[in-house]
Amino acid sequence: MRERNEIPCVAGSTGLVGSYIVNNLTELYPKVISLTREKVEYSSNKIQNIVIDYDNLKNENIFQNVNHLYIALGSTRKKAGSAKNFIKVDYDYCLELANNALKNGVKRVSIISSVGSNPDSTLLYPRTKGLTERVLSKLAFDHISIMRPGLILGERKERRIPEKIAIYIFFIIDHFLFGNLKKYKSISANDISKAMIYQLINGEKGLHILEYKELSASAEKFDSIN
Repeated sequence: MRERNEIPCVAGSTGLVGSYIVNNLTELYPKVISLTREKVEYSSNKIQNIVIDYDNLKNENIFQNVNHLYIALGSTRKKAGSAKNFIKVDYDYCLELANNALKNGVKRVSIISSVGSNPDSTLLYPRTKGLTERVLSKLAFDHISIMRPGLILGERKERRIPEKIAIYIFFIIDHFLFGNLKKYKSISANDISKAMIYQLINGEKGLHILEYKELSASAEKFDSIN
């Protein structure tokens, strides 16, 4: 693969999908910006780590000369500690990033949402994801791609028992998900990262929502990027 001239920026770059995005981007770009809360030492000299304060994003000047933004932020109510903190991460931070990027000339953005996202849901998780999607989709980017994966597979830094059980269950039921249910199939974090990269490089202008079928198809095209 040839190295490209654009500058990509990844928010949530230490997470499961975000770390794959950063690593895969280094195959394509001479410079990749990684946004983190705390300093991270990378072995690759292609990665520029920028420590930011997500609570003061309006004051951050991080998107000069950036072309593509990858938003891989995400939490759970339990991990965040409260519904308010969960909303702060999955709604406020994501949209602050997007608005800041847009004002500074970023043209293309991709975000990880979730299958079943719905702004009218009575449940916190799908409602928050759906509300984030709804606002983001109205912003004036040239390209917006929204990823809606089911269970995300990969080696997490902290593996919780419920996740282990869910992975085992999905390993079984994945084989029985067809038709409209196929969108609930589990997918690897690496495949999601490849799909996001493919979309931001080769995806057409406009809004694109990718569920399992589209995610898998875009991931397969990653190696064809040139």
